[in-house]
Amino acid sequence: MSPAPTHSWFKTGLHFCGSCVVTLLCWTLWIGLGALLVLLLYIALAKELPVPDYVLRRTEVELARSGLILKFGRARFDPTGKVLLEDVRVHTTAFEDPLLTCRLLYVRHDFWSLLSGQTTPAEIQIEGAALLLPAILAPGGTAEPLVRDLALTLRHHDHRWRVVQAAGRVGPLALTVQGEFTPPRRGAAAPALDGLAGQYLQAARRLAPVMDRLNAFADPALAVQLDTDAAGANRATVLFTATGAVRPWDQPFTAGLVAAGTSLPLGGAASRPLTVQLAIRHLTGPREVTAHTLRATLQAEVSPARFTGRALSLEVAAGSVTSPEGTLAGPVIHADLAAWPVLRTTLATRIEGEFLAAEVEAGLTEKSARIHASGRGDPAFINRTLARHTPRAAPFFVFGDTVSFAADAVLAPGWRFTGLTAWADAGRIDSRGVLISSARGRIDIAGTRFVASEARVAMGENHARGSYEMDFITTDYRMLLRGALRPVAISGWFRGDWWPAFWDRYFNFAGGPPTAEVDVQGRWKKPLLSTNFIRAQASRATVWGGDFEAMDATVFVRPSFTHGLAVQATRAGGTEHLAGSFQRVGVPGTRETARFAFDFTTDADPAVLGRMLEGRADDVLASLRFTRPPSVHAWGAIAAGVPEYHFTGRVADPFHYYGFPLEAAQVQGAVSGSDVQITNVSFSAGGGTGAGKATLSGPSGARRLGFDLFLNQANLSRTVRAVQEYEANRTGIPAPETEAKFVKQAANSRLDVALSALGDPVDLASFKGSGHAALTGAELGEINLFGVLSQVLSTFSLSFSSLKLDAARTNFDLLNGELLFPNFKVTGPSAAIDGRGKYTFATSALDFSARFRPYEEPGSLLAAAVSLVMNPLTSILELQLTGQLADPKWSVVVSTGTDPSKPSAPAPAPTAATPAPDAAPVR
Repeated sequence: MSPAPTHSWFKTGLHFCGSCVVTLLCWTLWIGLGALLVLLLYIALAKELPVPDYVLRRTEVELARSGLILKFGRARFDPTGKVLLEDVRVHTTAFEDPLLTCRLLYVRHDFWSLLSGQTTPAEIQIEGAALLLPAILAPGGTAEPLVRDLALTLRHHDHRWRVVQAAGRVGPLALTVQGEFTPPRRGAAAPALDGLAGQYLQAARRLAPVMDRLNAFADPALAVQLDTDAAGANRATVLFTATGAVRPWDQPFTAGLVAAGTSLPLGGAASRPLTVQLAIRHLTGPREVTAHTLRATLQAEVSPARFTGRALSLEVAAGSVTSPEGTLAGPVIHADLAAWPVLRTTLATRIEGEFLAAEVEAGLTEKSARIHASGRGDPAFINRTLARHTPRAAPFFVFGDTVSFAADAVLAPGWRFTGLTAWADAGRIDSRGVLISSARGRIDIAGTRFVASEARVAMGENHARGSYEMDFITTDYRMLLRGALRPVAISGWFRGDWWPAFWDRYFNFAGGPPTAEVDVQGRWKKPLLSTNFIRAQASRATVWGGDFEAMDATVFVRPSFTHGLAVQATRAGGTEHLAGSFQRVGVPGTRETARFAFDFTTDADPAVLGRMLEGRADDVLASLRFTRPPSVHAWGAIAAGVPEYHFTGRVADPFHYYGFPLEAAQVQGAVSGSDVQITNVSFSAGGGTGAGKATLSGPSGARRLGFDLFLNQANLSRTVRAVQEYEANRTGIPAPETEAKFVKQAANSRLDVALSALGDPVDLASFKGSGHAALTGAELGEINLFGVLSQVLSTFSLSFSSLKLDAARTNFDLLNGELLFPNFKVTGPSAAIDGRGKYTFATSALDFSARFRPYEEPGSLLAAAVSLVMNPLTSILELQLTGQLADPKWSVVVSTGTDPSKPSAPAPAPTAATPAPDAAPVR
């Protein structure tokens, strides 16, 4: 019975203990729930609580491990998951200056997220924050705010952050951010806080020095739009705007309404492509260059993690670019930057309505480039550009039509220009008054040497091809042209009017442009150094005032000096020629000629020679009349208008000298001023030959001709006809058409004469001189002493009654238009006559008186007997010779008692030009 009670007691005790434990647990639960209710009521009424110290310490320890120090002035905790910090400052262990200051930091956690173990805040708000750069890293040496007045609201939902509000200022730049981004997925390494701080400092150091450049922009603003694509990659779309800019990045530009945008991938260490677009309403640069509606696109490759990148290409386009020189319409520039520092650029635009394209490959390291350009140039634009940049060359290239061209240029290292090759095709060009209708050719520039080769130029009826080269430094030039070209057509290329004055005066091409070769070289700075060679071949040309049908001339020309190296010309169907050379020295600055030297041989018409000698030989030429032009060689000079030259001439055909007919002549002489000196003349007249010399001197209107001539073996009849012709030419009275009996009878007589005289060449009566003459030959005259009986006796060979004359000799004087014969003697086989007389040129009248002595040389015994009988009879008879020279009349009259062979009074001594021609004997 005893074991039962013991078991019951133990059971009862166990039950009691269990009841006590349950009661204790219930009271503990109620007390806890009560305390919790009290706490909840407190929190509900208080809304915030101080952050527990252990939480702050744990936060500080975690930040310290990342090298950051958190300081704040006040902290509040909301049991629902909200934390509020005031006067927050975040430092790094390396710097005393804070990296972040914040007036208010608010963090909200979702309660149920906390219960599930997620510690990511649901919302973060920041007000009055600033991101700073420590003083030791700041350019100014003091801590500077990089971002100020920052207000930020972030919300987290479904593993994404949404930027509800982000606004602040970076210098003058207004910064706003909106959108959402996705943080790294679970399993991905979240960025460490110290790494974020280092990236911030690295970016801040790069950004701080350029923040001041933002002051160049008016109302700058940067808007950032964040988004996440379907793959979860984050991207930021950035838009920068400004209402204007003045000298941005210290560049001499002003702009209005600037906008730049890009879409930038965020996160990741790999390089990403980047496109930046820029738009500017108008951009004004140096020299009043303005671009309107400017757009630019930059393609680049960036590494966001390292804040590095490289540009790949740049494309710039504008609606127009204007400058004082012209307007570019729609210019487009594309630059390939992938091979940087090698830059490849293409350009296309329209200038004044004409297209222009260029390709440039530049090495920026060595500063070299190759350029290819092609297109068309508007003439007005080209003219303005040349006038502005090359004012000295602009007058030579005034374009009237569009210019097409293609060019290649090379810039050696150091941007040193080394060469250019171009082809150009132009229409009308006014080259300093030279009107070119079309021109094309190749242009090469090597260093300072300019060469235009294979050039073809048309100037109306003129056309030529050739080359032009010049040195830009020395201005030495050379021009080679060949074609049909009037030299006067390029007068505008020469200063002054000396070039056209020379060609108009000495060479005039009436038959069209001559075939010409031009070699012009010199120095533009010193025109007097120019050497200009021209060879011209032409038909119908005027040479030195003479008209010719064909001409070939090689001429050297420079200002105030001309040298005709070789001149050849023909006329009259090639029967008349001109050949020779000349030199002209002008008076500088005028058209006047200081000295003109020449050496010509010609058989051209004397009228042509007169024009060529500018009238200075008119006196000589007026005294000559030719049936065929003479051959003349003249050499000498005309200085200060005074001629000094020599000449020789040859005439093989009949001609007239002062109206006197001559058959042929050769002349040597000289002209000095107005004096003409014929030093040697040989001629043919009346069938005889002669020689002598002459001088023509004195001023115009008082000219004097002096001569010293002789003529031998002239045919009397021909001489008489020559004198008749001379008289006819002098008086205008025609010569007799039939020959007189005397002329016929004396046809075979020979005349020798010598004469020295001086007088006015146009007034025979003014001549004074002296001479002597001899006449030989049969039938000079016959005198019948007994009339008809003398003729009958002659038939029986009894010629003693007829006196035949066959020779005459005399001296004579020329005075007052008359030939005075103080004594003359006529002889024959049976008689001799001594007498005196005169011949008057004005009337051609003979007036001679003589005594004759027949039978002084009897031919038979009968004649000798008759002579003894007749001499006393003839001594009282006088012979009269009257009538005209062509028909003299002989008569016998009773003597007056004076001897006609002796002058009744001494004749006045004539004044001759030169002494009697002793060296010219009469044969």
